[in-house]
Amino acid sequence: MKINLLEQVWQKASNAPGLDPELFRLDEEGSMIKKSDFNNQASIYGWCFFHLQPVWEGGKDDLWNIKPLSVINKILLMAINFNRLNTERKYWD
Repeated sequence: MKINLLEQVWQKASNAPGLDPELFRLDEEGSMIKKSDFNNQASIYGWCFFHLQPVWEGGKDDLWNIKPLSVINKILLMAINFNRLNTERKYWD
């Protein structure tokens, strides 16, 4: 039986102490994620795939290239990178 990609990525998240690992886990930043809230941006437990090498830079949907990340952490990461890009641009424009 082949395990689907969502399940494989879910297994990469850490167990949350005292909680059922089939329902809740922790992303690498320590944020709680809920398996059934995959791609649910309205949930505080929502999570998504985070590509280590972005798709637009040639990254693939391969297991080695994906980690689970809470939606909140993904938004924060995107904001940090956006601010960094704008800060660098001030010096180069």
